[in-house]
Amino acid sequence: MFLTFIITSIFAISMLTAAYKDALTMTIPNWASLMVLIGFFVTIPFVWPGWAEFGEHLAVGLSIFVLGFVVFALRGLGGGDAKLMAATSFWWTWPDLFLYLVYTTLAGGIFALGILLGRKMIPVALLPAPWMQRLFKEEKHMPYGLALAVGALVTLPQSEIFKNALGLS
Repeated sequence: MFLTFIITSIFAISMLTAAYKDALTMTIPNWASLMVLIGFFVTIPFVWPGWAEFGEHLAVGLSIFVLGFVVFALRGLGGGDAKLMAATSFWWTWPDLFLYLVYTTLAGGIFALGILLGRKMIPVALLPAPWMQRLFKEEKHMPYGLALAVGALVTLPQSEIFKNALGLS
């Protein structure tokens, strides 16, 4: 149980930090994505799933890295979002990745709808904090790190790596 707590803490703190930074500045620092990735490589020896599943984790992470690079190049995703998504994906197997993408998409849709409605309905001058003003004034960008964090935190308890930590796999 202690190992599960440590894994959850490392992962949650990293993801929440990335989401917080993205909400405040519309950027995700490289070190936040690096913390997520290092967290995976620190965790994996303690929950060793075997070479086949470890290879699957690497395949998922590298696939999403390539996909994120392509989507970033097409200007569909910010660089920080692409890096965080790739780093997070190392934690998943293919079924976990599907859940992560579904949860992230749902969270992103809800956040986008809220932000778009806020931009139409809330006068920016009434917002007390500069980061709120920037969030509701900015026309082209949205902090997708928030959705990535929600998707990751909802996926983690259902993931193979988490089940391995609990001894359920």
